[in-house]
Amino acid sequence: MKGFVMFCGHCGQKNADDAQFCGACGSPLHQSAEVQGNSAKPTDRATTPMPAPVLPPRPESAASTSSTPGAGTTPTTTIPAPASASPAVPTPDTPNTAAVHRSKAVIAAIVATALVVVAGITAGLTYHAELWGGKTLPDIAAETPKTSKQSGNAKAAVTADSVVVKLRASGITAIKKPEFSGAAKGAFLGYGNAKAGQRVSTTTQITVRESAGPGVPANIEHAKASTALTTLKTMGVPVHTKQIAVGSSSKLAGGTVVATYPLAGQAVTDTTTGIYIGIAEKTDGRTPAVPYDAVGTDINSVKDALVKAGVKVTVKPHFSSKKNVGKLVTSSPAPGTVLSSGESVTLYYGVGADKVQDATVGQSNAPYFYASELNDAVTGTYCKSTVTDVAKDCITLAQDENGSVYRVTAKDTGTSSDEHSNEILTMCFPFADGNAGDIGTCSYGGSQLPAGEGGMAKRLIAKQWGAFDFGEQGGSPSCGTATFSPYDEGCNASKQVVQDQDMSGATFDMHDFYVFFASGANLDAIEKSGYFDDSALAAAKKSSKPDTSRPFILARDASQYDTTSVPYSKAPVPSGQTLVQDPFVPGVGEFSASVKFKPAPTDANVYYLVESGQPDWQSLPDCDANGKVSKAAAQEQGFWRQVQGKYIFSSGAGAWATIMTVNADGSFTADHHDFDLGGAGDGYPNGSESVASGTGKFNYSKRNDDGTFSITCDQKAFHQNGTVGDVTIKDGVRVETVDGIYGLTPCNTFTVYPTGYATSALSDDVKSWMYGVIGNPLPSTLAGPLIVNDRGTFAFIYDQN
Repeated sequence: MKGFVMFCGHCGQKNADDAQFCGACGSPLHQSAEVQGNSAKPTDRATTPMPAPVLPPRPESAASTSSTPGAGTTPTTTIPAPASASPAVPTPDTPNTAAVHRSKAVIAAIVATALVVVAGITAGLTYHAELWGGKTLPDIAAETPKTSKQSGNAKAAVTADSVVVKLRASGITAIKKPEFSGAAKGAFLGYGNAKAGQRVSTTTQITVRESAGPGVPANIEHAKASTALTTLKTMGVPVHTKQIAVGSSSKLAGGTVVATYPLAGQAVTDTTTGIYIGIAEKTDGRTPAVPYDAVGTDINSVKDALVKAGVKVTVKPHFSSKKNVGKLVTSSPAPGTVLSSGESVTLYYGVGADKVQDATVGQSNAPYFYASELNDAVTGTYCKSTVTDVAKDCITLAQDENGSVYRVTAKDTGTSSDEHSNEILTMCFPFADGNAGDIGTCSYGGSQLPAGEGGMAKRLIAKQWGAFDFGEQGGSPSCGTATFSPYDEGCNASKQVVQDQDMSGATFDMHDFYVFFASGANLDAIEKSGYFDDSALAAAKKSSKPDTSRPFILARDASQYDTTSVPYSKAPVPSGQTLVQDPFVPGVGEFSASVKFKPAPTDANVYYLVESGQPDWQSLPDCDANGKVSKAAAQEQGFWRQVQGKYIFSSGAGAWATIMTVNADGSFTADHHDFDLGGAGDGYPNGSESVASGTGKFNYSKRNDDGTFSITCDQKAFHQNGTVGDVTIKDGVRVETVDGIYGLTPCNTFTVYPTGYATSALSDDVKSWMYGVIGNPLPSTLAGPLIVNDRGTFAFIYDQN
């Protein structure tokens, strides 16, 4: 009200005359009793009786004052209560105004405090409800108590995928990270950058560790072997420790990991074989060896050192990267092997694109070049630049006891060509319906053939661009699911017909096919030649080119072709020829666009040679975690290296034979056949054959006083393949599986006569078997080891071919 000065009854602060609340303490304001110019007038409103307010206790003495607003009590005056039954409510003009104001201030303070408490409780409740302040990582093991009690496979019941889904559903960012372990592939192994039960920000990306199954970690090479073994033994597969010899002055420390199988960073593909780990052991400088760290050094220096130590050395070419041309790239026995004086070894030196013909075809005595099966110049493992699945991202080429190169697959059980006949690789694809001779099928160039003539004239090998192609099945047509030779067989309704030229049911099917590029290959010339499909080239130009300083293989992708099977009658005939040829074998400018190679090479789709100097694990001696091996174990390994190879037991007539192949660890395969041309009958006009095959393992026993060695056949490891009595008809021949492998069964004890043993000291029974294979007279000493079954003196003669 104008004319009145407003003073706060609580703190005494002067306020504007129309203010309703104190500017200092916020208390409600009432009109002051001080009048300027006029006396105060009583209120016109009638007072309404109501209970007196309950005031806080105050001192009985005169009111005191405080200089601090809100501190202490407000000055008041004691007013006697009226005699009426219901005391009247004090008006603003009464002396009780300060008490009323103080009461309201206290109530306001209580309300404010309550609001703060409520807000705190609300904040706490919403935090624990994870409405703010991040999320708690779930403890997966605690949520699955039945599986958490076990190790390794404990978390197999919970997949990494399911954990990622759960985290993302709760608002947590998650990403999987695979790692090798003994748990099942895909299993959840834990968190990589946080712990279960930890509160994490929703902006933090949580790593979910996913099992990739057993494998070899990428960082294990050059680690201390004892430490590496601790990790590898958690993979749940067998772990074998092998000694690998390194040079006496090597920078590789003894007792460290120098090689592994599978390669570092790769998964285990055979859980029965497991993992091999090569542990460095320095040579003493006197014992002959092919040091593991000699790979990449001058071939001649390695050769000279071995020859000086009495080792028989053969030198051969092998494709390599540009940096290793002319240097040691591998050996047989493999690098890292300790040798014996008198032992034989093959050293391989690196070659590039300019030596493709020398390495693959060689210098033939014939007046033309002849390209057929591949040789050991291409053996090894080839992998893509990024390996996520070894089975898909790597190719391994090996050589069997017959010298044939084949692609190793998971189903291979040995080195016998019978076990991988469909994977034998060749450069030559003969005409399918006739014997055109070598010149007409697999030859090119030379003094007898004008330029551009010969069955290989339009193939890559003849172009001198540093590349050649090869594949499986040798260009033969198919009858049903099997390939066959139409030279003396036919095919009707997907069934082979012996000595019948009915080819109505025959087809040509697209088989695995590859291109090999040596280091320094002229990739531009090949691309311009029309060898690759145009669309494939266009797609390849969008990606990085392959590294031509390294040898690599490109595999044909059948899924990129519309047609992968052609009836025999529809197969094209090459220009200038009258004979049918496999239509899926590309030549430069030879056939239609449907056979041009797909895809074109890029850095991502080619398989590069892995130049790791991979050891021959079976031939290496077992060792402890420090790389030490017992003298007896070293002698035994040296014995098996000298005994390994192919052996023949036969009368020499050619109708029957047992072929046995002994490996560097004493394991063996054996195949027996006995052909009877006169055993023809209805449905098998080409005769009958008895067969038996099996596998086993010899154990080294001792060295005898006469210089021979005793070995025993492991009865638990020996078994015969197939079912005795089974009969099949193959190529018009009745084939029956018989009981026992002749010469090998019963498989008990054997005597090994080493190379150089005097033949005059052999028994007449043993020599009689040798005449059929070697001839008469026998040489004065054995040119190779001789293995004799003590039961029956059956003699297995070493095959030097």
